[in-house]
Amino acid sequence: MLAEILERRAAITGVGLAMAGRRADRSALNLTLDAVFEALADAGLRDSDIDGLSSWPGVSATPGMAPVTLRDVKESLGLQLNWFAASPEAPGQLSAVMNAAMAVACGQARHVLCFRTLNQYSAQLQRRSLSAPSASRPPGASGATPERVEGLMSWIRPFNGLSAAHPIALVAKRHMHEYGTTREQLGALVLNSRRNAALNQRALYRSPLTMEDYLGARMITEPLCLFDCDPPIDGATVVIVSHIDAARTLRKRPLRIEAMSGALHGRNSWDQFEDLTSMAAADAGRRLWERTDLKPGDVDVANLYDGFSILTLIWLEALGFCAKGESGAFVEGGTRIALSGSLPLNTGGGQLSAGRLHGFGLLWETCRQLWSEAGERQVPGARVGITAAGGGPLAGCLLLTRE
Repeated sequence: MLAEILERRAAITGVGLAMAGRRADRSALNLTLDAVFEALADAGLRDSDIDGLSSWPGVSATPGMAPVTLRDVKESLGLQLNWFAASPEAPGQLSAVMNAAMAVACGQARHVLCFRTLNQYSAQLQRRSLSAPSASRPPGASGATPERVEGLMSWIRPFNGLSAAHPIALVAKRHMHEYGTTREQLGALVLNSRRNAALNQRALYRSPLTMEDYLGARMITEPLCLFDCDPPIDGATVVIVSHIDAARTLRKRPLRIEAMSGALHGRNSWDQFEDLTSMAAADAGRRLWERTDLKPGDVDVANLYDGFSILTLIWLEALGFCAKGESGAFVEGGTRIALSGSLPLNTGGGQLSAGRLHGFGLLWETCRQLWSEAGERQVPGARVGITAAGGGPLAGCLLLTRE
């Protein structure tokens, strides 16, 4: 018998999502507040009920990564907070929800509003306009002042590692080398997400995609092509975490946090793991199942991180849905991971087709599934759902059950 699992004192009671996608016509704060009000209405709460606030990564120097701060939300809503937190040094994107669960479990707050906002598409447009040539500048001069490279990137940029795609491509190549994983298997994962996105009105890309389209797409960094990489967007997701006692008095059945994990036993690195085909997901996944009597076979719906397609394969193995090295075969053909399959996967289109929301969009979809609110893409009878987010040294996962 397990000792008391304190995260079970916490539940998700409401979610909200506001998408500008690739229109870049709304401010980040405006998107955030729209998602906040949708989540409050979803839960049957007022802003005056919120006494906790959580986000990830807090303030960031990366353009578009964290355009809205805790202060922005607090001041906009006039919140009276008993607890708040945001930190980049944490088990990835879902750490905001995990921190909130710990806060309500130990009585620091009753209802915590967790948000994740990005306007990376707008930020990219702005950077391009600043670097565009101008008639007032000498020929060859750039409009933007070069940024000094510091920290982790100072060890990567000298080797022309300019994006996260480069270290993740190494993972994909190694997985292919070790286990025979193929591009067609990655393609099956991508096509499954696109089919599901076609049923999700909030997804960014909903048009049909074929294997021929996938295999013929522009290569970004071998073996990852354009469709293996999630598209930057402008959007905001909000998740409200409440104490289970308070949750039972609200509008909908609470989604109890059955177990959560953000373990990191290996290197805090993107490219120095002992096993380059596992990453921190292996530690987090192993510990998750130590905190519950449920098993991978009990999961009705899974929304697993797909910032890059290979990361979903890594998570499938880390969470025990298949054996080590067998994730390529697990997704091959797409039958097993389809909405009608044994493990419906990334049912809202994932980040590859719905857009980059850093795991929060995946959690939003899991909640919608467990509340039977997913419309045409609903998995019948879904009661147990799992969401995982992160790559490299970032890894967090949540196992949810509907009361």
